[in-house]
Order: sequence, then structure tokens, then C-alpha cells
Amino acid sequence: MMKITPLAAESMRTRSMATLVETDDVKILIDPAANLGENRYGLSPHPMEAYFLKKQNERIDLFALLAEVFIITHYHYDHFNPRIPQFYEGKILFLKNPNQGINTSQRKRAFAFLEKVRGVSREINFVDGRTIEMGKTRIVFSNPLPHGLETRMGYVISVFVSDANTSFLFSSDVQGPCRQEAADFILELNPEVLYLDGPATYLHGMDDVRRVLEQTHYHLEQIIEKTRVHTIIIDHHLTRDLHWEEKIRPVLAMAERKDVAILTAAEMRGEENHFLEARRRQLYQEDPPS
Repeated sequence: MMKITPLAAESMRTRSMATLVETDDVKILIDPAANLGENRYGLSPHPMEAYFLKKQNERIDLFALLAEVFIITHYHYDHFNPRIPQFYEGKILFLKNPNQGINTSQRKRAFAFLEKVRGVSREINFVDGRTIEMGKTRIVFSNPLPHGLETRMGYVISVFVSDANTSFLFSSDVQGPCRQEAADFILELNPEVLYLDGPATYLHGMDDVRRVLEQTHYHLEQIIEKTRVHTIIIDHHLTRDLHWEEKIRPVLAMAERKDVAILTAAEMRGEENHFLEARRRQLYQEDPPS
């Protein structure tokens, strides 16, 4: 029986989508990293954010001991940690290909990372567009997908995992899905559980927000209507916006009518939401750092 465990996320106090997926065949850790936004509202991270980043990284380290496979969907520091090569010791790595569908900054990070983990990890595999079977567990990787509306942020791969009982799709940073190709991968694979990063509404001007939300609403309504999804986790980019629920109100209403649960990563774990980055200004007001 598949078990899906979010380990860190914006709703759990840090920038991350780190998720452990366990099947009868294999334990998979997707994007095993967490980080903080360097600048929000003109403020650096509050000490409370730094404290919980340490705690979340400790949690990721603990669950990493269970996993045989690590997946890295792209080379942003809230999705991979290049600083400790020993973290990858003995692991099978399924990685975003650094040779195609990638921008310059992520390519540099990827090749520096590969130099550190060669000879440390058990296997290194570039998996864009591939399907891999491990026992009765099937892992399907998308072709490179743009990191949002623009390609300047680079590309990511989405990940679909299925076993005899359940199917799970991890969107990575497709920001929505606001683009058709990201939505098409979800529609084609037809998951039961879907983890979305949501649109980065906190970054865009009003015209861009309107455009990204229109496209995201359309694609999510298609997904709810046409797939067997019963649970959608929405976290990461969208929940850096304090008013994130209002931004996707039409989708929430449709999901309720269709009996589809929409949860944050914290709620998936049965915990309360704690959006520290979105509340950074308030944290400084309530507890000014010395």
C-alpha cells in the first residue's frame, strides 16, 4: 500500500516540497531539501524561520535514511542540497538531465553537484521522459517542463509513481499548472493523488497574476473533471501568498462539488498550517530580532 508523507513545505514553515513515497517495492525521497527565501518584504529571514529550517532539515535527514531512491526534479536549493555529498551515499539517484532542457545557472549547479556525488551514490541516472519499473512500482518522468510562465527560471521534471493500489503525481515547480504541457502530463497519467506547487502569485504584477490564475483555474478544473484525482495537495509557491485560498476560490468550489479534497502539505499530515515566510513582516513586528 502506497504511503505519501510530506516532510517539509511552506505550510510547515520552510520552502520545500520534500516528500517520501513508500511502496511495497521501494522507498523514494523526492526533492530532499529545504531552504528560506532570502528577501521577502525587504526583510531577511526571521530567526524563527532559521530555527525551523534546521528542524525541517533534520527531519529530511532522518527520513532519508529509509529511502533507497532520491529524485531531484531540478537544481534550485529548496529542491536539492549539494552541500553534503555524504547525504547521497549509497543512494540511487534519478536526476533532471543537466544536458538538456535546462538554463545556465542550473546547469552549473548540476555539474558541480555531480562532481561531488560521483563515487558516493550507488547509481546516477538522468531520467527526463523515462519510465522506470521497480518491482510492481512504476515511475514515470515527464519531459522538461518550464518553471512557470517563462522559461528564464529553467525547467523541471514532474514525477508519477504508481503501484497496485494507488497513483501519485508530484508536479514540481510548474507554477500552477499554468501551462498546457504541464497539465497534459497530469491528464495523461490520471493520478489519484496530486501534489501541486501552485502559481507564484506573490511574485507577479496584477496583469500577470490575472493571466496565470486564469490558466491555472482552467487546467485545474479540467484535471478535477477528467481524472480520477481525489486528493490535491497545494503548497509551495501559492502558499507564499497569505491570500492563496482567495486566489483559487473557483477551484476550491469545484473541488468541493466533485468531492475532491484540497489540502496543504501540513493538513495532509494532520497538522496546522504555519506560513512563516508569508507572515515574515508580522514576525518582525511581533518579535523583533535583537
